[in-house]
Amino acid sequence: MDLSVFSQEKFLLQEWINRVFSTSEFKDSKDVKQQASSLVMRLQLAVQEVNSNIEEICSQITTTMPRVLRDVESLSQEASILKNQMTSVKKDIENVERSTANSMETLVHLDRIKTRLTSSSQAFREADNWTTLSSDIEEIMDGCDIDQISKKLIALQNCLSILTHSSDYDEKVAHLEALKVRLEALLSPHLVAAFGKQNMEESVKYAEILSSLGRSRNLERYYYKCKTQQMVEFWRSLIEDHSMSGSPTWLSLFYEELISLLGKQSKWCEQVFKENNPYEMLAELADYVLSALDPSIGTVVSISVKQQEEPLGFLATVKQAGEFFLKDYQNIIVHGNSSIEVNEKIIEGVYAPLKQQMSLYGEYEESLLLSHLISADLIQDDTSENIHRLGDYCKKMILQSEAAAERCIQLSHGYIFPSLIQALNTYLENYGEKFSQIMRHVEQQSGSIQDDWTIFNSCLYLIQTSGEFLIAIDKIEEILSTKLMTVSKAVKDQEFLSQFDLKPHYILSESQINSLEKLLTSVEDRGQFLIEESHNLSKSQNEKCVRVALNAIMSPVISYLSLLTNLNQLKNQTGTSSMLSASFSPQEYITQIGQYLMTLPQHLEPLLINHSQSINRALQELEFNSKFENEMRVSESEGSAADYLISSVCHSTCQIYSDFILKIPEVTPEMIAQIITDIDYICNIFEDLGVFSFDPLDKLQKLLKVPPEDYWTVTSGINARLVAAVRLMRSIPAKS
Repeated sequence: MDLSVFSQEKFLLQEWINRVFSTSEFKDSKDVKQQASSLVMRLQLAVQEVNSNIEEICSQITTTMPRVLRDVESLSQEASILKNQMTSVKKDIENVERSTANSMETLVHLDRIKTRLTSSSQAFREADNWTTLSSDIEEIMDGCDIDQISKKLIALQNCLSILTHSSDYDEKVAHLEALKVRLEALLSPHLVAAFGKQNMEESVKYAEILSSLGRSRNLERYYYKCKTQQMVEFWRSLIEDHSMSGSPTWLSLFYEELISLLGKQSKWCEQVFKENNPYEMLAELADYVLSALDPSIGTVVSISVKQQEEPLGFLATVKQAGEFFLKDYQNIIVHGNSSIEVNEKIIEGVYAPLKQQMSLYGEYEESLLLSHLISADLIQDDTSENIHRLGDYCKKMILQSEAAAERCIQLSHGYIFPSLIQALNTYLENYGEKFSQIMRHVEQQSGSIQDDWTIFNSCLYLIQTSGEFLIAIDKIEEILSTKLMTVSKAVKDQEFLSQFDLKPHYILSESQINSLEKLLTSVEDRGQFLIEESHNLSKSQNEKCVRVALNAIMSPVISYLSLLTNLNQLKNQTGTSSMLSASFSPQEYITQIGQYLMTLPQHLEPLLINHSQSINRALQELEFNSKFENEMRVSESEGSAADYLISSVCHSTCQIYSDFILKIPEVTPEMIAQIITDIDYICNIFEDLGVFSFDPLDKLQKLLKVPPEDYWTVTSGINARLVAAVRLMRSIPAKS
C-alpha cells in the first residue's frame, strides 16, 4: 500500500476513499465489505508500524541528548578561550606598531638612499664605460671589423639607456647615431652583396646587426633596393631585345619574372626578417618594383600601341598579362595578411597603362570599324552593284559591331561602353553617308526610268537595302542591350567583388565613370536606345529612300501629265457634260499613264517570286515614321510589299493628277466631259491593279459631274480648298 499520499499537504480523506474504491480491485470484487475490512486491517497494521518506528526514534534521541549537551558546553568554553587569546594578540600588535613606527620609516628612507647610490654608481660606471667604449670604437672603426664595431655599438647603446638623465644626453645620442651611420656605411655593401647572392648566412648576420641597432627599416630598404635593381635591369633588357610593334611578350615575361622572384623570396623573408610579416614584405617589394621601372610600363605601352596595326588587340593582351600576374600574385599572398592598401597600389599600378589608354579607346575602335568599311570598297562605278554591295555589307556590319562589343567586354568588362556606342554611331553614320551617296545617284537617274528599266530595279533594291540597314540597326541594338545587362549587373555587384576583381575606377577616369553611370541610368529609367543616333539616321534615310524610289517610279506619270494642255480645243463642242462624255475617249496622256501603271506588276514580280523581309521592314517603318498616306498596311505575306508600292504609286497618281487638273483656270462642259472620261479610265486602271481608293480624284470627279445648280448639295465632307478651286474653274456663284 502506498502511504506517501497521507503526507501530502492537500490530502483529502474522502477523495482517497473514492479513488481506492474505484480501482479494479474493488469493482471486480463481489464482496465489497470484505474488501473494505481488508483495507481497514492493512491501514491499522500500517499505523502500528509507524507508531513502533516513532517510539524507537524517540528512545534513541533520549539516550544521545546528554552527550550532545556536554559537547556543546565544551565547544562554548573553547570559543571563549580563543576570543581571549585573539584580544591579547591584537593588543600585542598595536604595541609593536606604536613602538616600531619610527624605525620602519627610517628603514624605508635608507632603502631609497641605497637605491639612489646604486643607480649613481651604475651611472658612473656606464659613464666611464661610455668613455672607454667611445675611445675603443674610434680605434677599431678604421679597421672595418664589422663584428667588433657592432658589439661596441650595442654596448654603447646599452650604456646610453642608463644615462638618460645626464646633462649631455642629447650629445651622446647624436654621437651614437653618427657611429651607427658610419657602421651602416661600412656594412651596406656587404649586405647588398649578400642579398644579391642570396647568401642566407651573411644576410641573417647583417640583418641581426642592423635590427639590434634599431635600423630595421633601413634594412628593408636595402633589400627592396637590391631586388628592385635586379628587376629594373631585367626590364630594360626585355625592352631592348623585343620589338615594340608586335605582341607584348616582353610584358608577360616581366610579370613571370616578378612572380618567380616573389615566390622564391617568401621563405627568404621569413628567415632573414624574422620580426616582419613576409607577405607584407612581398607586397611592398612588388610595389617598389612596379614603381621603380624606368621607363614605366605605361610609357612603353603608349609607345608600342602607336606601332600596332590593331591597338585594341594589343591592349587586350596587355590587360590579360596583368590579370595573369595579379592571379599569380594573389596565390602567393593568399595565406598571409598583406596590407590592403599596398595591394590596392599594386592593382592600380598593373592597370595604370590601360587607364592611360582608355581615353583613346573610342578612337581606336572607330578607326578599326571604319577600316573595315573602307576595305569593303562599297562605292564603285555601277550604281546597281553598289546597292547590292551596301545590302550585303549589312550582315558584315552586324558581325563587326558584335566583335566590337566583344572587344569592349574583353578589354574593360564593358565599363568603357559609352565610348563603344560613340564609335558605333560614327561607323554607322559613315555607312549611312555611303548609302545617301548611292541614293543621290538613283535620284539623278530617275528621269530616264522608261529608257532604262534597271533603274526601276535599282529603286526596289534601294528600298531593300534600307530595310536591311534597319534590321541591322535593330540587331546591333539587341546585341548591345544584352551586353550592357551584364555590365550593369557587374557595376551593381561591385561591393561583392574581391579586391583583385576589375572595377571601373582601376581603368576609367572620373568623367568616364560618370558617363557609364549616366548611360546605365538612361537605359534603365527611360528605356532609351543605346545607338539612338543610328536609329534616327536609319529611319530618316529610310523615309528619304522610299520617297526617292517612289519619285523615280512616278517620274513617267509626271512626264505624261505634262501633256494635259490640249483641253482648250474642246471649247467649241456643245452639250451637257453627261451627254458629251459618251462621245469622248480617253486622251493619249492618260492612256500612256494607264499603260505604264499596268506594267508595274510585271516589274514588281521579283518581290512576288523572292519574298524580301527587308523591303517589308522598310515599308513597315515608313508607316509609323513618315507622312506617306496609304491605306495599305505591309504584312509579312509575300505580295504585301508589291501591293503597298502599287497602292502608293496609284495614290500619288491621284494626288498629282488632281493637282494638274486644278491648275486649269477655266473649264467648259466639253472639257469637263473629257476630264471625267480620263478620270473614269484611270480609276478603272486602279481597280485592275487592286486599288479602290481614289482620293482626292473621286471627289474632284464628283464636283465636276454635278450640275451647277446642285453644286453646293454635294460639297459636304469634301476639302474646302478643292471645293473652292472647282467652283472657280466652273464659274459657279459663291454660296449665298
